[in-house]
Amino acid sequence: MRRVFPSGLWLIPILVWGCGGGGSAVPGGGGGSGGSGGSGSGSSDFPCDVKDIVVAKCQGCHSAQPIYGATMPLMTPADFAAPAKSDPSKKVAELASVRIHDAVKPMPPPPTGPLDAGSLETLDAWLAAGAPAGDKDSCNTTSSSSGSSSSGGLPLSCTPDIQIRGKSAWTMPKSVGDEYVCVGADVVVAEKRHITAVAPVIDNEVIVHHILLYEVDSSYSSTPTPCGAGGPANGRLVSVWAPGGQALEFPPEAGMPLEGTKHYVMQMHYSNLMQLDGQTDLSGFDLCTTTNLRPNEADIMAFGTVNINIPAHGESDRTCDLTVPTFVPQINVFYSMPHMHKLGTIISGEVTHAGGGIVELANRNPWSFDDQYWDKVQTTIGPNDKVRVRCAWQNPTAQSVGFGEQTEDEMCYMFVAYYPRITLPMWNWGAAAAASQCVNTP
Repeated sequence: MRRVFPSGLWLIPILVWGCGGGGSAVPGGGGGSGGSGGSGSGSSDFPCDVKDIVVAKCQGCHSAQPIYGATMPLMTPADFAAPAKSDPSKKVAELASVRIHDAVKPMPPPPTGPLDAGSLETLDAWLAAGAPAGDKDSCNTTSSSSGSSSSGGLPLSCTPDIQIRGKSAWTMPKSVGDEYVCVGADVVVAEKRHITAVAPVIDNEVIVHHILLYEVDSSYSSTPTPCGAGGPANGRLVSVWAPGGQALEFPPEAGMPLEGTKHYVMQMHYSNLMQLDGQTDLSGFDLCTTTNLRPNEADIMAFGTVNINIPAHGESDRTCDLTVPTFVPQINVFYSMPHMHKLGTIISGEVTHAGGGIVELANRNPWSFDDQYWDKVQTTIGPNDKVRVRCAWQNPTAQSVGFGEQTEDEMCYMFVAYYPRITLPMWNWGAAAAASQCVNTP
């Protein structure tokens, strides 16, 4: 089991859901190319109450041209009556009625889902009735394409000036259903800057399932290459993007420092379950930066633990506490994001303030590796506050699993974006997780 505590980390929070050779990180760059998106004209035959739900919660992926790994459109009642691609003996409506209640793999997935009680009741009744059509002239709602943009759908108050891309596009093999691909890019700036916003740019919405962005210590190949799901060795997770993810702007009080040369790896998860031919992708991220440095420097730190031991054919459920030492200055937290690998089942975090009160950082129950995203949080963490992180795993393999970066390893991190940046001697982003004390969850 390897434990890595790299120093000097700065991380960029991105909502979501990645060698030398220098992939392009181009000052002065703008947005990326748009995805195919979907047509919204076919949804007018839904009953009005059903239509509102399907347009808002389903058609972002299940558009006329399905995107983000979806395998079928859900644009009309007829689409729900069609045979399911995963089980042609059943209709899509039959499987949909199960998936919208699935606690492990819910539809819609985060951050779009889950459906509220009223929406579930409406869809349950409609699906049970056989997904009948409604009066197409009685509704005013219109669906729209989820076409990509450099802001991930959220308007930016700035113009991106740096692009993070590989030097060439990835071509998805027709015969491969899922593939993890890594590509590197270097960012070089002549003078210190602050990052004020980060925006995902999705080039091919049809096959991009999610993206993980890492900072690494040295240049990584800028040619897209198949890689494992665990991430690059010694990589520090910077951000994630998944369908529904947006661009983020940092609070005006703080910016992420960017100085000299930074090395990045983007790990792409591509899904081509429809076996489409000729699919290529050049997705990445755009950064807004400024030389007008903000009052505070932002940073990322991780709570949780690196002491992980999941027995073979077994499970582990650990609760890890850290009481903040008095010599650590108070920080302002503005985003949080849990991170585990594929054996994880539950992760949650909270802050108990010394003066009273509990603030939830994040809660993923169930945890899904494919649905990682940032939560907006407004709280402080200071001396004598207690930060608690719970992580649970199930291990079906014949080998015990410990902490590490690779696919077969596991993690238990609750990342928080904060300011002002902690500058204590010997401080690093993993110090809090390393100092936590863990017990079996009651």
